[in-house]
Amino acid sequence: MTSTRDARRRTIRTAVQAAVSAAGVLLVALPIVMATVEEHLPAERYAALAGVAAAITAGATLVTRIMALPAVIGFIDTYLPWLSASEPPPHAADGDVPDADR
Repeated sequence: MTSTRDARRRTIRTAVQAAVSAAGVLLVALPIVMATVEEHLPAERYAALAGVAAAITAGATLVTRIMALPAVIGFIDTYLPWLSASEPPPHAADGDVPDADR
């Protein structure tokens, strides 16, 4: 699978995951709580919550797309290997540190 295709698939997966999470919280759970407190939820507030859910989804998708850029992947592999998607180098397995005395 090519890097571009993999990046596209990761972006789509993140968008779906963020949309489901945002919708579950902002469009289902929060209106129930607000309706209980206020007796009813005006359509304007529900529309605003839908907008917030869309913004959260767009933000998560944008961050995922940026994280898939080759420059960002290279930076993470070099400076943040614990966050890298690739396999760690063999000497980093299980937290082993090479002995300087050997």
